[in-house]
Amino acid sequence: MDLPSDDALRWIVSTYAGLRARHGEAIGDPVLVQPTAEFFPDEFRLDGPSVERMLRRMIHYAPVSDGLGIALAFVEPDEDHAGGCGSGACTTATPGASAHADVEELDDGYRVSIATADVARAEVLAGSLSRAIGALVLHEAGERVEPRASEIAAVAAGFGVLLANGAAVWAKACGGLRMSRATALSVEEVGVALALFAAVHGRKASEARAQLGATQRAAFDAALEWVDSNRALVEALRDRPVMLESGAFDIEPLRGAIGRWLHKRKQDRELRALPAAKAPTMTDERRRHLEEARALVDEVMGR
Repeated sequence: MDLPSDDALRWIVSTYAGLRARHGEAIGDPVLVQPTAEFFPDEFRLDGPSVERMLRRMIHYAPVSDGLGIALAFVEPDEDHAGGCGSGACTTATPGASAHADVEELDDGYRVSIATADVARAEVLAGSLSRAIGALVLHEAGERVEPRASEIAAVAAGFGVLLANGAAVWAKACGGLRMSRATALSVEEVGVALALFAAVHGRKASEARAQLGATQRAAFDAALEWVDSNRALVEALRDRPVMLESGAFDIEPLRGAIGRWLHKRKQDRELRALPAAKAPTMTDERRRHLEEARALVDEVMGR
């Protein structure tokens, strides 16, 4: 699977770095939320209370207050965007163009609006709610809120697996199997953000990969190779994110395992080739002062 363009990679890294630079302490070291009974033990039915419980559970894992005032609303899709076969895969809408979950700030909290069609598809619902969580994080942090940035915030808060699974949803459509998505970012872009999250927080790749679909795993594996080829960038994102906010940084080309090993050897050789620092030369005046000090010590000690 192809990587996003260099411009897209630069935007992902700089946006993620900006969040860490300004709010890294508040975000902390999040858990990697998985679509399993361990994280979502509540019974789920196709109704409003179940969606609300799911959203509240996700807010509990997010770096925001559990006591946020949340009003949940359900919206019907526009007629122009409605699917023709009822599966949701025949929609004519541009993927990611319209928000599946919209967050509006109110006087006493927030309204989270969910498309009714999303409730029937677990991956789509989880992806949509993940973006809503990201938007809540940005709202609470006083940041500008827009769909793509909200999704980077969602990944940074630990919801990258849920978001990735919503970024490539396969379903039977009128003309056969078709992929749709409930995210503003492509599955390749979410894969890069998730790989960065895993590297920054020291998560095993197998932990993130375990609950990803086949398309998502392919995107994530390609992103991991890119991350492994850009270790200096990852270290800066983890330890010095302010250096990456502007987007003015080098991106190393994708290298295989042998290429990464050779590149590391080259860097090591360059470090060894640097001239060693010379010991400072002692001047005659400095030597004279040391001899006088030594003679004074000998006199005091009676030597």
